[in-house]
Amino acid sequence: MTSEWGLRELMKRGSIRPSPADHRAAANLIRRASTDLRTAERNLDHDPECAFTYSYTSMMRSGLALMFSRGYRPVAANKHQTIVQFVSATLDPKDEQIFSSFDLLRNKRNKFIYEPDLPCSYTEAKEALEIARQFVEVLAEVIDSKNGQGRLGFNEKKKK
Repeated sequence: MTSEWGLRELMKRGSIRPSPADHRAAANLIRRASTDLRTAERNLDHDPECAFTYSYTSMMRSGLALMFSRGYRPVAANKHQTIVQFVSATLDPKDEQIFSSFDLLRNKRNKFIYEPDLPCSYTEAKEALEIARQFVEVLAEVIDSKNGQGRLGFNEKKKK
């Protein structure tokens, strides 16, 4: 379900612009998001902050894939925040908990970057990884179903 009001607001603010749908770029971003999830998994025990960051990055890439598949691009400033808002405006409210976590992870990742003394625990990184897996899986399915392609290449379920 798409919130036409939400998309209109993003357009009115100049946060997004229409562009030709780019299904190839969307597929590449979903594949890269899958790689990010595997990288997060490999780093979980040794560097929880790295695992957290890669988990968030996988969400960001899959959100951008959704934008590209729907024929939109983020504009200029606050691109990460714009992608979060776009995802929130375009997806089914039944998945609200997963999508609300996207913005929480974005904020936490920013804190890791700008407040270097802020710790990231193993538990926090593991939770981020689990949320990211669900998020990327849902977005890959939505993109596949809307595009009728069924071939984005997201197979994280099989690798768990």
